[in-house]
Amino acid sequence: MKDLLSLLSSTLDDGAVGEISQQINATPQQTRGAINAALPMLMGMMANNCQSKQGCESLANAVNRDHAGGGILQQAQAFLKQGNIGGGEKILGHILGARLGTAETQLAGQTGLQTSQVHKLLGLLAPIILGALGQQAQSQGGATAGNIQGLLQASLGSLMQGQGGQVGSQILGSLLGGEGGSSGGLAAAGSKLLGGLFKK
Repeated sequence: MKDLLSLLSSTLDDGAVGEISQQINATPQQTRGAINAALPMLMGMMANNCQSKQGCESLANAVNRDHAGGGILQQAQAFLKQGNIGGGEKILGHILGARLGTAETQLAGQTGLQTSQVHKLLGLLAPIILGALGQQAQSQGGATAGNIQGLLQASLGSLMQGQGGQVGSQILGSLLGGEGGSSGGLAAAGSKLLGGLFKK
């Protein structure tokens, strides 16, 4: 059984990156760089939501409702080719809320993409992350709040061991800045996010 990060890495292969690059009208190299920055930011914000029982249960409910078993992963390229971000926008609204615009602006500034391109990228990535969470949680007995929280925390721990991903970590730290001790650890944990996981 792959861990969460390996599952995402194998799903977001060159073919998937190529589909996303066509959807957002960017080069595959630009797209992969933006994915590298976006994933730790999104997963860090999901983990931040899991600091509260209500937030974690809401995330688990979303996984159970739409992504139990991770079926989207088996159809990832078809999903990406379709380019529908309606579901992804709802996920982004829950995990980022009012900070979505700030996250998009910062990602755009760091990656050289337009905010509209970043918006679509995030909208395509969010359901894939929930699909990976759903598949992993199913192997552990279901998408309970505890399982989801454990998967996210374990992934952030793995991300901390890598090198690179500084862009994502900086944005995550900025989004979590000034929120007190509970999220301070997450912001600090972002210093070496993602490693070289998605690099060729």
